Amino acid sequence: MHEWSVADAVIRTVIDWADGKKIKVKKVVLGVPSFSFLDVEILKEAFDMMKKDSVLDEAELEVKFKDPKFKCKNCGKEFSLNEVKDQIDSVKSEFGEEYPMHFMPALAPSFIKCPYCGSHDIILESQDMTIDEIQVEENGTVKTVSQG
Repeated sequence: MHEWSVADAVIRTVIDWADGKKIKVKKVVLGVPSFSFLDVEILKEAFDMMKKDSVLDEAELEVKFKDPKFKCKNCGKEFSLNEVKDQIDSVKSEFGEEYPMHFMPALAPSFIKCPYCGSHDIILESQDMTIDEIQVEENGTVKTVSQG
């Protein structure tokens, strides 16, 4: 269950960021690549259980999915997940629910090819999870801090 380790990492990161500031965190917006296949409900449950007795005690976790981008090293063209969705669906049907890219999105180039030239020499870009915003209350005023 990598959702619990993600929740732990988010909480630790925000606590470290908030250290020394006289604030209460109200909301954390997490940017998650749709390719990560996280179970959002489990992630939020883990976040809610692990945030107790911290600056995040009253915080809500909001998850925003972002589509990954691919780039072909052969022809140089960039393409989106939607452009190779049929290839990914084929891998899902072959391997079932626990298909390889579910656990390791970086394996995508092994299973999909460029829709323009057919090359498997592609790279998966922008696959990192990011804390995009933190909403805090400071001296009775609520403000949003953009991390992006």
